[in-house]
Amino acid sequence: MPGKYTLVKHFWISCAHRVPGAGKCERVHGHNYKITFCVEGTKLDQMQMLIDFRQVKHALEKKYDHHFLNEFPEFDPEQGGSIPSTEKVAEVFYWAIHDLCQAKENKPTLKWVEVQETNEAYARFEWIDEQEGT
Repeated sequence: MPGKYTLVKHFWISCAHRVPGAGKCERVHGHNYKITFCVEGTKLDQMQMLIDFRQVKHALEKKYDHHFLNEFPEFDPEQGGSIPSTEKVAEVFYWAIHDLCQAKENKPTLKWVEVQETNEAYARFEWIDEQEGT
């Protein structure tokens, strides 16, 4: 009988950023971001996992944890990136996790990524495949 696996994982990283044009958020400030992602698939890897969520956590931590996001090209408009709003952070992290999924032999599907900036605010990014009409 066919089935589908779903993995939801969250972890925290600490980053600083500034959001020009956003009032007091124009000043450099930091967040303990709660990152949550959802991966689905019908095949497990040789370790009987969709993806080793430690690999995802370590990849994002290694690059972004305790850094100033505006200094990365993906978050610098002068280098072709976007201002690091919570929405754009969720999108950038989505594509980073997506690439990790695509590099796996079992090719799990990343459904969405949420970035919680404060207790009151979070953003979710999910890709909509226009060819599938979803």
